[in-house]
Amino acid sequence: MLVADPHSSVFNSYASVADLRAFAAGRGYTVPADDGECDQLLVQAMDYLEGQQWRGQRSNATQPLSWPRAGVRFDGVDLPDDTIPQRLVDAQCRLAIESQEIDLTPSVAGGGAVTMERVEGAVTVQYEQGMNKAAPSFPWFYSSLRGLVVGGNQIRIERG
Repeated sequence: MLVADPHSSVFNSYASVADLRAFAAGRGYTVPADDGECDQLLVQAMDYLEGQQWRGQRSNATQPLSWPRAGVRFDGVDLPDDTIPQRLVDAQCRLAIESQEIDLTPSVAGGGAVTMERVEGAVTVQYEQGMNKAAPSFPWFYSSLRGLVVGGNQIRIERG
């Protein structure tokens, strides 16, 4: 069951099914009619989000998710350390929609089986289709979460 209340000890999602439905409707995307299926899409999106490096630090060391965070400054303004930015909720919704088509966190399996190999002066190798296990890339992700996530050509530096 999805719990989008950051004050709950079982908090496990930034976005609710209602958030997902509103995001999808406002942008012309389709999501399943079944709430349970929407829950699964949002959980898959959370798995992807929890694998990111975020600015600042957790507001509470025992909180179950990476957000809320303290010490995050966005557009020159310190973000409250007890809230989830709307940009993050929207990103989870968009990732949930993307997860209907692709695996957001594929396991690395060394690629597809070789279906043909030929040597005649030059080498030709052909791989089975549909077996690419590379991590997906979302050009919109880092730009929409600019200032919240460490990514792209950025590195995290902390004082000891």
